[in-house]
Amino acid sequence: MKKILLISILITLIIVSCGVPQADYDKLSEENKKLILKNKKLTQKITECQLTPSQILEQAEEYYDELNYIKSKDRLTVLIDKYPRSKEARKGKSLLKKVKKEILETEKALEKDKLKEDNDEAYKKALSKMKKKYDVTKEITWYSDKSSTKLNNQNFIYTYVGKKEKRKPWLGLTINYFTKKEWLFIQRMEVDVDGKIFEIEENSPGEFKSKEESGGKREWLDRIIKDFDMPMIKAIASAKVVKISFFGKDDVDKRTISSSEKKAIKNVLMTYEALRSIK
Repeated sequence: MKKILLISILITLIIVSCGVPQADYDKLSEENKKLILKNKKLTQKITECQLTPSQILEQAEEYYDELNYIKSKDRLTVLIDKYPRSKEARKGKSLLKKVKKEILETEKALEKDKLKEDNDEAYKKALSKMKKKYDVTKEITWYSDKSSTKLNNQNFIYTYVGKKEKRKPWLGLTINYFTKKEWLFIQRMEVDVDGKIFEIEENSPGEFKSKEESGGKREWLDRIIKDFDMPMIKAIASAKVVKISFFGKDDVDKRTISSSEKKAIKNVLMTYEALRSIK
């Protein structure tokens, strides 16, 4: 150790007293730094080897009191490995159990905080794409995609979210059919999602509604999405091609759901999941 220190001092003296090129100076300076660092590490190792079991345990306890559980665990591991039969090691094993429990609790807390941050971020991202409207009478906040149309004289499929204070949100589905031809008198609908067929029928009589409007005939369905409808809604949101067929009393009409409608449904689903995750 003294030899290393002496070499380091000699190098420094040479650098100071002799005129040397800059490149050589930098090289000698770097080697000097490495020698000093090596000397420091060697000193630390020697000091570490000289520590008694009681000193190591004391270090571990100090780290524990400072809530530095990682360093406390490291000290305890060294103590138990190096002096397994000592009375300090027996005490160390008892403390190590507490330390590991604290580390586990800390990790759980960090994971919970991270999940909350992720949920908050997802919520903000989803909410930025929503129109928000509060119904004072019913005390319900309604969320719908900014790009979605609700004009009664247009054809559309539309999802939305309803949320009351201290209650879980729910999803709603509206399918609007409009024509200036004859009444279709819709009996049922079929949704073809990339070749997979989903059927939509009335859950109760009169659920398919109709009304003369804007110089034409409007027929529509508006209901809360139940669990059995969720696979269809999620499939529509991520599908390539979606076609909806309207089966009337005497005729059938169909149309292709637009990419903007699918994207809007996806955005609403994100908002729904984000709202559900909030405690």
